[in-house]
Amino acid sequence: MKFLLTNIVKHMAGVPNKPSRLTNHQCVTIFYLKRNLSSTTNIKSKSEIKLTNGKKTNLKVMFFGTDGFALETLKRLHERERLKIISNLEVCCISNSGSAVNKYAAKNGLKQHLYPPAIHPGQFDLGVVASFGKLISSYVISKFDRGMLNVHGSLLPKLRGAAPVVYALKQGLTETGITIMKIKPKKFDTGEILAQEKVLIPPDIFRKELTHRMAIVGGNLLCKVLEDLDAYEDTAIVQDNTEATFAPVIDKSIALIDFNQQSAYEVYNLWRSIEDLMKLRCRWKTTNKPIRIGLVHSPSLIQNLQFLSESSDTVLPGQAVWVKSGKSDSLLCIKCREGWIAVDKINYDNRKTLSAHNFANGFMNKSANTIQQDFMFIKDETEI
Repeated sequence: MKFLLTNIVKHMAGVPNKPSRLTNHQCVTIFYLKRNLSSTTNIKSKSEIKLTNGKKTNLKVMFFGTDGFALETLKRLHERERLKIISNLEVCCISNSGSAVNKYAAKNGLKQHLYPPAIHPGQFDLGVVASFGKLISSYVISKFDRGMLNVHGSLLPKLRGAAPVVYALKQGLTETGITIMKIKPKKFDTGEILAQEKVLIPPDIFRKELTHRMAIVGGNLLCKVLEDLDAYEDTAIVQDNTEATFAPVIDKSIALIDFNQQSAYEVYNLWRSIEDLMKLRCRWKTTNKPIRIGLVHSPSLIQNLQFLSESSDTVLPGQAVWVKSGKSDSLLCIKCREGWIAVDKINYDNRKTLSAHNFANGFMNKSANTIQQDFMFIKDETEI
């Protein structure tokens, strides 16, 4: 604690020493200690813009965004413009191709700019970015008197990159969060942290729903920061790069399954993370034809099936069994490195989507509740 307090005192006193390397836990501790200390002192404004809770900030803001995650922040900024808390709000998009932000701005009469915006210094106080998908240049950042803030969908420095929600689900995390950070030129998601808020991840939530929940938290947290911007800037913390993890842009290769390497829950979590974007991919060993899987049930659905439990020690990863318990109740189950997974909505080669029942009827000789060596899904080794 003495070490933490020494760093706080040096920071608040403006001592220009080289900062000691801190762990992420220490950084977060310092962040909240400094916030509490600052709340007991009178904070002087850094500019002529007075930022007080619920009152007029006079901020002139340009918003940069594209998709539904960004839209929730834009909506909250627009509400504050209507309430005269923000004096001016305009929008910057990558194109006029009809993104969620583009459509909202057009419908609500918000002036739009294409990136890079043709603006001059002093025209706007602050830039706000949320899910923009483009690295902001130093030239653009320099146009804003108070710099630019980013609404990022993780607890930085964890999950830096374009797809933090996907990787949070894929990795089976039980919590993630929102970070409001300063934008630095030439690098993504490395700026000082102004505020963070945790978001719990339920075990069976999908990417789209989690993204929406986080977008709402992000928009509200950003507006909270804007209403007391000087104080949040005074207590900003530098990210610990040694604790950074990454969430890069995804492509089709993320959907490849290897049952020899992945557990049942790893397959399920992967599916939760991308099910609205693409199907999981593997091959049917007998014919080496490509398979796409559109639905993966939670492993908890089949964890108590006695037949699977009794067979686990003698079955190889990738082997499939059609578990049938009645005329209409059946499950196509696949052995994983650890545990079993049940799948449905299967595309074989270029054929239409088949139910698990119809796939088993067509490709597993209607052999229910039996283990056969040839009934196996294997990794798709072809280049995508």
